[in-house]
Amino acid sequence: MDGKYRLAERIGGGGMGDVFRAEHALAGRSVAIKFLHPELADSREFSARFFQEAQAVNRIRHPNIVDVIDAGVGDQGPYIVMEHLDGESLGMALARFGRLEVDAAVGVAIPVLEALDAAHRAGIVHRDLKPENIFIAFDPGKNQAVVRLLDFGIAKMMDAEGPSLTRTGVVFGTPDYLSPEQAMGDQPIDGRSDLFSLGVLLYEVLTGTRPFRAPTAVATAYRVVNAEVPRLAAAGVTVDSKLEAIVHKLLNKEPGKRFQLASDVVRELDRTIPDATRRASALGRIINVQRRMALSMNSASASGQSSHGADAERLSSSRDRLRHGGPLDLPAVVRVQSSLLGSSGRQSDAAPARTPEPPRPAPGAALSDALRARSESAVQIPPMPPIPRMDPVPTQRSADLRVSEPTKRSADISSRIKKEIRRPSNATVRPFPARFRNQYQVRGPVLRSVDRAIIEEYGKSARDEVVTHMPGQYAEDFRQDSINALVPYELEALDAYMELATSLVLRDLERWRDLGRNAVMGELQSLVRPLISRPSNDVTNIVRRGINTWSRLFTFGSWRVATGPTGRVSLHIGDFDPASLPLRLWLVGMVEETTRKAAGGGVRVTITAGEIGFTSDLACEIVL
Repeated sequence: MDGKYRLAERIGGGGMGDVFRAEHALAGRSVAIKFLHPELADSREFSARFFQEAQAVNRIRHPNIVDVIDAGVGDQGPYIVMEHLDGESLGMALARFGRLEVDAAVGVAIPVLEALDAAHRAGIVHRDLKPENIFIAFDPGKNQAVVRLLDFGIAKMMDAEGPSLTRTGVVFGTPDYLSPEQAMGDQPIDGRSDLFSLGVLLYEVLTGTRPFRAPTAVATAYRVVNAEVPRLAAAGVTVDSKLEAIVHKLLNKEPGKRFQLASDVVRELDRTIPDATRRASALGRIINVQRRMALSMNSASASGQSSHGADAERLSSSRDRLRHGGPLDLPAVVRVQSSLLGSSGRQSDAAPARTPEPPRPAPGAALSDALRARSESAVQIPPMPPIPRMDPVPTQRSADLRVSEPTKRSADISSRIKKEIRRPSNATVRPFPARFRNQYQVRGPVLRSVDRAIIEEYGKSARDEVVTHMPGQYAEDFRQDSINALVPYELEALDAYMELATSLVLRDLERWRDLGRNAVMGELQSLVRPLISRPSNDVTNIVRRGINTWSRLFTFGSWRVATGPTGRVSLHIGDFDPASLPLRLWLVGMVEETTRKAAGGGVRVTITAGEIGFTSDLACEIVL
């Protein structure tokens, strides 16, 4: 790109643009490049708002805010070049752990507040604080976890006279994290709005639940404005009374009764949880800093592609291959649908490790020039060496879905499981997020399909190894093969099964999409037969009919189909928060194969939103 950057894979996106991993052609530094959607590039308003992120970051220049390196307009349109981080978003951490320990929660909040304090002093309000916009990264220079605040794409610049509206009546932000003044849409916004959103985040990371969550975005916004602020104890969590008081004050409906400055909150949190070493250690445990340090040292003499955290790299690379369904057509940027009232964009959850940064230049001149024209400057930072990656367990497809007896291959896999996975026999899976427990179900055919596929692909002994580690209340139905196709089961059971199968057997998340495809002519064949027995080349009609079948497999999610101006068909599933990444991939594979059978030809499905488990929406484009 422009002779300066070599584009690699797409790693994320939002309502205004897509993000690609890239490498500086001369320096070899891995970076993240955000492109404005092509259909928005000709709009002066959207272009100005897109570059506003670069201008905002350049104006603040704080170590806890992701750094913007370059910006301009290239052959692919307007772009912003940012540092690429090694770690995971707070959203992914919550998806894995449900909630964080107190030291980790405060360890996340204080750096974010320090970044907000710098932004507010520069006259900038972030307006979109949420777990996906907070990144816990490994800093190899410090050998510790650091926190970065991301995505100033909808930040608001305040004028010298004080708070001002960007546009009267327009709501920016994500529903669960809106302040009351944001939700009302006609109130002035200042830094205290960000502090309310920070209070929502603190409540969520401490309890695993969102304080004003409701079934729809509109209902959530209503509760933000009108509902009583819940106590942490209402979510079954007991913390220091001083910490409880801090969260409660942050969530006050009236801006004048909240903390007035982010720095005030930092001081109170530091007094309440004063041990900075414990906070740093708790953050390090989230992204496994000790393992990253060891891998970095072990690979110090290697050369080749950039370093990755092994687990996060497997997740991101598999997700990106699945999302594109094959080699990336770099000039064609895939649009990511934004969720109601805000975007769901995020930075990469797996990114090359950064080397210690050189001193940052003074704000203003360099980047302002880059925004007016393509900058030819380069940051001379050498690439990090690679970290070895475990190859996925090889698989082979069977001709049909009849249950087979264990083969030598499955016996080898089972043996490898016992040798490689050092768990006690009573090992437990990651706790299902508290905010989803006992209120979401999935129909029996999905569980039966997943179970039969694991048996067919890897043998009954490997499947039994998975079931052995499941919570007792869920294991028996699988062990006795008594899953009833007419019964709704707790989603927690499927989540536990898929998580264990991923870690013990599949190893490669891509396989879930394959198993979803296989299910169409297997366990789900009788359900989809009415759909595939009436071939049509009208993809919109196929998907509309398909929704009647697919949606009945779940007791949650709001499904809709739309056709864009270019003729691309979009399937959007809202309120899909509890669906984990393996389930989302399985579902996309099932949708893809059903549509292909019904269309009688090649169909390609591209995931455009919701590539992280436990996010609010799943969206994809379907092309014949």
